[in-house]
Amino acid sequence: MDSRFVSRRAFLRKIRWAPALLSPARLSACSFNFPLPQWTQRQTSDIALSDSRFVPHYPSSSPLEDLFKLVPPGFDAYPTEKYAAEITYQLNRWSEALNASPPALDSLSKFLRASVEFNSTDAAEVTTIRDTSTIHLRKNKYGGSSLAGRDLFLAQMKEHLAPLARIQVSEFLMSDLQETSQHPLSVVTEIRHTFVGSHRDGSREERIGFWKLVWSLDSGGVWIVEKWNFVEETIALVSSPLFRDVSVQSLQRIASYRDQMLLGVDHWRTILDGASGIDVYGNNGIAAGDFDNDGFDDLYICQPSGLPNRLYHNRGDGTFDDVTEKSGVGVLDATACAIFADFENKGLQDLLVVCASGPLLFINQGNGKFQCKREAFAFAKPPQGTFTHAAVADYDPQQPLSQPRKRLIRNSLGAGRRRWSGRGHERLLVRLRQRRQPGHLRFEYVVRCRTTHFRPERFSRQRISWRPGALSRPRAGKFALQEFR
Repeated sequence: MDSRFVSRRAFLRKIRWAPALLSPARLSACSFNFPLPQWTQRQTSDIALSDSRFVPHYPSSSPLEDLFKLVPPGFDAYPTEKYAAEITYQLNRWSEALNASPPALDSLSKFLRASVEFNSTDAAEVTTIRDTSTIHLRKNKYGGSSLAGRDLFLAQMKEHLAPLARIQVSEFLMSDLQETSQHPLSVVTEIRHTFVGSHRDGSREERIGFWKLVWSLDSGGVWIVEKWNFVEETIALVSSPLFRDVSVQSLQRIASYRDQMLLGVDHWRTILDGASGIDVYGNNGIAAGDFDNDGFDDLYICQPSGLPNRLYHNRGDGTFDDVTEKSGVGVLDATACAIFADFENKGLQDLLVVCASGPLLFINQGNGKFQCKREAFAFAKPPQGTFTHAAVADYDPQQPLSQPRKRLIRNSLGAGRRRWSGRGHERLLVRLRQRRQPGHLRFEYVVRCRTTHFRPERFSRQRISWRPGALSRPRAGKFALQEFR
């Protein structure tokens, strides 16, 4: 072979790490081992390139590590990256202490100015979002007069976190950083905080909110908080867990779940060839729908490129079967989401699969199999970018999804259970019973209607009869409608 040419596999092996340079990331530095100051070298995971939970174990080191060592954050035109890395390190030290023993005031006090200014955590405005017997959800906005003093601030923070006897999750995400002064060096940051913990009575609480912090760099090279502004916080409180994880009981018997999904995207990204295009983020959705009309919702699980999507059939006893191969929906393309919907208005849930390259429509054949409808989507202009989401709605009151209303009866013949969204604000569940009489066919529909406004359900029974040969267009005057409660 001509020595001027390089094999495709050799080329891919050389550049398979390149996407790490181009991946979108939060405002922080890279997770590779930069020659950062002494205090940051102990924990480089504090300044992760992507999500803080991304911890892959690659079979070999990245060929870009030597390059990264030459460009630590702050040594280019973006010095604020260095500031973000250093401040994140300090916040994460407090996070670790909070998880171990809240409120961890000793760790917090290390980066507070003795004269730190702050506002009160007494809510200036409280908005109740939901208040039921199971969950209480409210949003607090803070204001109040300015206070000062580290000891006073620590006492207020202790009182603010006092309901949380134990904290399982404490995360701090820097969403904004602005340099306000160079002499002395000062920055303003917006921090989104998340606390999840439990009370002494067993109830659970989650808090998500924002702080605005003003930092300055002291003579020792440590960032100190000059001003701490509590902005807002959304608090959710439940008396007991609302959900119980039954994934193992429901899916453990499925080989694809044990051998593929439980390993996670981190694992497969280190195994699959980079040419597959597997994404580090794993932003993939899941769809639930009753594709075989047995009354139990089935699951379609989307996966990143290189891993096949999975269709799990609900057995009705709390467990599932993998019917991906039989159904023909094992898409290998990177899939963002999927939707079950009756696009042909025939009472069978079809499947819309949104891949990065475009949407695919699989028509339900009614026998447990789907058929891809290649010509389902036609674009006047080639779409740009990547497909990420989709929505299905009855935007035309006269035409539910894709079929004219006049074909509703014809498409329903011979079925035992139908769903129809006919007027934009209604959902109809139709049960069809066929009765044969000499010279006539009689169909009795029991219709259940529920509006999206959660009004009381209305029930009606409709008897429709046609002469043989006239099934596709029912004659006028043959309808008799009776309503009952």
